Amino acid sequence: SIVVVMMLYHVLGSVSTIFLRECSDDSAAADPVRASSVIGLLGSLFLKDPTAILALYGGSFVGMSLPSRLLYGNAPGSAKMGQPQSAMTLFGSFAVAGAISGLIHAITLHNGYWGGGWGGKAGLCAFAGCWVYRGFGNVFDFLRRKK
Repeated sequence: SIVVVMMLYHVLGSVSTIFLRECSDDSAAADPVRASSVIGLLGSLFLKDPTAILALYGGSFVGMSLPSRLLYGNAPGSAKMGQPQSAMTLFGSFAVAGAISGLIHAITLHNGYWGGGWGGKAGLCAFAGCWVYRGFGNVFDFLRRKK
């Protein structure tokens, strides 16, 4: 089904992009735009299904997010102390945000909101997935502080 394909490849694109960014010794590969481009290029070279290519590239947009912003809602340059970040937390958070993004993308395609072309749709769905993920995180933080 299109939902499974979109979610799976969004997760793969998101995690592989953040992996490339975080594990690279080269500052050029750590650049979010370049890392996303590499993942999109690899997908277009090795995948045959256009939906999978689109989903992988859309997921790479999720991987471009600033980790402290996605995980904790920190504004750039204002990270709060005492927020440990393990590799599993990082990759898991990006995987969940990628899955949400893929679900949103599949729903919009299935319901026919966009008929043709690729421009901007994958990025909007990636933004929406990150936004929904952060919203769930904010609700969880609020409920945890309330106890």
